[in-house]
Amino acid sequence: MNGILNWILWMPIIGMVAVLLVPKAKENVIRFVTLASTTITLILSIVLYMNFDNSTADMQFVVKIPWIESFHINYYLGLDGITMLMTFLNALLFFICTLSSWTVEKNLKAYFALLLMLQSTVFGVFFSLDFFLFYVYWEVMLIPMFFLIGIWGGENREYAAVKFFLYTFFGSIFMLVGIVALYYATGKGPDSFSILAHQGGKFVNETVSIFGNEISFEKLFFWFMFLGFAIKVPVFPFHTWLPHAHVQAPTAVSVILAGVLLKMGTYGFLRIAFPIFPAAAVEYSTLIAVLGLISVIYGAFCAMAQDDVKKLIAYSSVSHMGFVMLGISAMTTQGVSGAVLQMFNHGTSTAMMFLLIGIIYERSHHRWIVKPDGSLGYGGLSTKLPKFTTVFIIGMFASMGLPGLSGFISEALIFLGIYQRFTTITVIAVVGLLLGAAYLLWMFKRMFFGPVNPECEEYEDMNAREIFYMIPLCICVIVFGIFPSPLLNVMKASVGQLVDLLAKF
Repeated sequence: MNGILNWILWMPIIGMVAVLLVPKAKENVIRFVTLASTTITLILSIVLYMNFDNSTADMQFVVKIPWIESFHINYYLGLDGITMLMTFLNALLFFICTLSSWTVEKNLKAYFALLLMLQSTVFGVFFSLDFFLFYVYWEVMLIPMFFLIGIWGGENREYAAVKFFLYTFFGSIFMLVGIVALYYATGKGPDSFSILAHQGGKFVNETVSIFGNEISFEKLFFWFMFLGFAIKVPVFPFHTWLPHAHVQAPTAVSVILAGVLLKMGTYGFLRIAFPIFPAAAVEYSTLIAVLGLISVIYGAFCAMAQDDVKKLIAYSSVSHMGFVMLGISAMTTQGVSGAVLQMFNHGTSTAMMFLLIGIIYERSHHRWIVKPDGSLGYGGLSTKLPKFTTVFIIGMFASMGLPGLSGFISEALIFLGIYQRFTTITVIAVVGLLLGAAYLLWMFKRMFFGPVNPECEEYEDMNAREIFYMIPLCICVIVFGIFPSPLLNVMKASVGQLVDLLAKF
């Protein structure tokens, strides 16, 4: 089974090459080749889950091959329980996004080739245990995202693509400086690029000279890493690229952006920033919690002010990812477990919302709850689109954190985890839940109740293809809302190891 990570990582690239070899005119062949690639990847991720050992926090299915030997750079892959959840989420969402992109017509061949390239780079970020390899995948991921937004996006797609690229690249530069500093701090030895070898608080007493002043190595480069990951989450005040990217991106890319790419930031905290600089992480945990709280409240208020339903869900992602930051700042078993579970659950519930917005956009060619001229954009959809309304209710209540659906479990664990450390922050954060319910229910009321907008009379309900790709997400938010143990058991050992490490500082 050691080679299964290679297969999962490279299957999208194999699919991309196959797509590029298919003649441009054979559009259905291109679609089915892409679907076959994402289906195989999903099956392999399920096989990986079934063979995963929940009892250990050690890296599993490790692949380590010398790459650039003179600098001790290795092709080094592995995964633990946290990575396992992100792997399954990534495989599931790309499979669904392939089906949701079936109606794409513009430059179809390039679109699916870039989509498969994006999937491989995301897997690369999650699997990499070598800093150099991690950084390569982190940066290469920008290429397909830039073109997918810039070519297939909305009216202001070029602006959104450039803003997304510049923000992420800006953070990546600081991360690169941190990686270089770690390379030299460890003496350029055989493990200088190994992420695992740096973990454990080895740099607590190290200093570095900046402009003639001795500064704590750990504190300085924790913030370098923090900046790179915080922009990706995005944490307030680095969030301004997200609404533009979401609104302008095509539906499938919005799903991947919210469902998986934002999680790369919080994954970076759990895999790199916290384990390598644990003393700094503990010292600044209150500040991290405050930034998370601001994201929760600010994102919720911004969502409430939107008349563009896609921008509303985009700002809700800022708010929900703020809860993840609160969970990891708690540094308790419940808090971190809730944060990782929220990463997965937010990926499924928000994916549902963006897919549903994409479905209604295909019928209406707009996303306005209330149009800029003051006229009603949607209205009375519940009487015209009963299937769509039913699925929308499930996704909306899951995003809201209603008991019985997946969002409730993760948010409850986060609050359990942060209460003892940050009681005041916990109380204020509850307001974020209330605001979340308010803007989602208000959106639903304006779109689905009241008199039917004459423009909505001709809209067709969800077809068989759309129902088919929404079913897996409905199953996830319901089943994992009632029975979250399959997810919690996978991450338990890895989360426990991280919490134990942080407890020493």
